[in-house]
This record gives sequence, C-alpha cells and structure tokens, in this order.
Amino acid sequence: MIIDAWVNIFPEAFAQRWAAKDEQRGVVQMFGPDLAKGPTVESLLAGMDEAGVQVGVLTAGLSDPERAHRRGGFAAEDFLAIAEEHPGRFLVSAAVDRAAKPTANVRRLRELAQHPSFVLARVTPLVEQYDLSDRLYYPLYSACEELGVPVSINVGVPGPQVRSRCQDPVLLEDVLIDFPGLTVIGAHMGHPYEALLIQYMLKWPQLHLMTSAYLATYMDPAMVTFMDSSRGRGRLLFASDHPVIPAKKALDAARELSLSSEGMELFLGGAAARLFASGLAAGG
Repeated sequence: MIIDAWVNIFPEAFAQRWAAKDEQRGVVQMFGPDLAKGPTVESLLAGMDEAGVQVGVLTAGLSDPERAHRRGGFAAEDFLAIAEEHPGRFLVSAAVDRAAKPTANVRRLRELAQHPSFVLARVTPLVEQYDLSDRLYYPLYSACEELGVPVSINVGVPGPQVRSRCQDPVLLEDVLIDFPGLTVIGAHMGHPYEALLIQYMLKWPQLHLMTSAYLATYMDPAMVTFMDSSRGRGRLLFASDHPVIPAKKALDAARELSLSSEGMELFLGGAAARLFASGLAAGG
C-alpha cells in the first residue's frame, strides 16, 4: 500500500488569495502557477490514481467549521465527510491555525480524535512565527501524547519569505524531552539540517521525518543511506504535499531512490501504515 502523508484540497478562491500573498512569491515561482488553481476531490483522486497512491492524508485547519468556512476554506469535518464518501482512500489531519488559542485547540483536537479517520495533528510554525517549541503548543502536544495522536511539525527553512528560526529542528529536542510518549514527524524534510535530523532520529526513537514538498531527487545521500539502515528503516514517510508537488512526480522521484525492497516498502507506505494504523483499520 502506498500512502501519501500530505495531500491538499483547496477552494480555488482560497488558493488564489494564498498564492497572491507577497511572502508566497518565491513558492509560486518554484512550484508553478498551478498552485492557485485549487485542487478538487475529483482532481486529487485522479492524481492519486495516476500515481498509484492508495491513501492520502488530507490536511485541514484545526479551527471550528464556522471560522474555516467564513475564511473561505474547508474544515476538518468537511474532509472527514469526504473520507466517509470515499472509504479506504483518505485519512484526515488538522493543522494549528490559531496558536494563541491553546485551550480551543485542545478542545478541537479532542473532538476530532473521536473520529476514526482522524490520525494526525500538524504544527506549521512558519505561518504564525511561533517557535515549534513555544509553550503555546505544549497543551496540544500534551493532548496528542495522551490520545496517542502523532503530531507533524514543519522543520527546516520554509519556502515562503518568512523567518526560518521558528522551524529550526534543534528546537525539536525540547519537545521530545518534555513529551517522551509523543510521536513526532518532522515535515518538509528539514533541509538543510539533514545531518542533525539523522542524529536526532538515532537518539529519539519517537522521531520520524516526511518528504512533503521536497522532491526525493534532491535528498541528501546521507539521508538515503540512513533510511535503508537497520536503525533508519521505517523512520521516513513518503509525502508529496500535492499539488505543491504533484503526487505522480513525487512518487516517480521516490521510486528512483537506491533503496532495498524492504526500505522502499517502508518508505512508501509501511511506516505510515504503522503510525496511522487505527485510521486504516477503520477503513480510512
């Protein structure tokens, strides 16, 4: 089974507003103007089918439906409904979009975690510019640890023209120490800190990494070696961040990596299947 750990659906108007922001200029130049088109459920499924991806993890904001719809976006409940309409194809995640509302974030997490298709919380520090180890996130981390919900945290230099220090992966160590039972997945590959992240994954067994928005063609050779080692197999998850990188383009590049059959199977789906087992068992 191939699992794409980060896929997106946006209303076109929402995508256009996002792409028009000054700080996104470099991202649009890098990945192309199609980012502003806003993928639909149908186009996403078509892209997944073309690539050979069986399951995609949809990403919504953590805010309540009223706020999400008022801003012109989708709520997690919308994606949970899509997962029900397309059994076995989608799991659902939600990203913190109001870090300064930690109590509300925990309440929302607990609500969503009751749904079997909800498998992942996300923290994207670049958006609000709070350090990934900021205490505003700690109630969410604590709730995720309690509930057994993994958390994805963007690490490394972000594409948008914003400050990067909030995503310095050295800050992960505070989170890993303070929440020893929390499964953490570094998102967007953490470039250019791959050497540090390898050492952290050797040190912290609950730390993983996903390739979202990062083409495998450009992966650090040391990371490729690590992910096929006895201590590195099953620590990296395939993710495209479709449509930032189309699922087929991302998967074609991933399949070109020099990995053993076991290492490739774990990378393309095995590791994600283990981390998201409850959602998959419920039928996605």
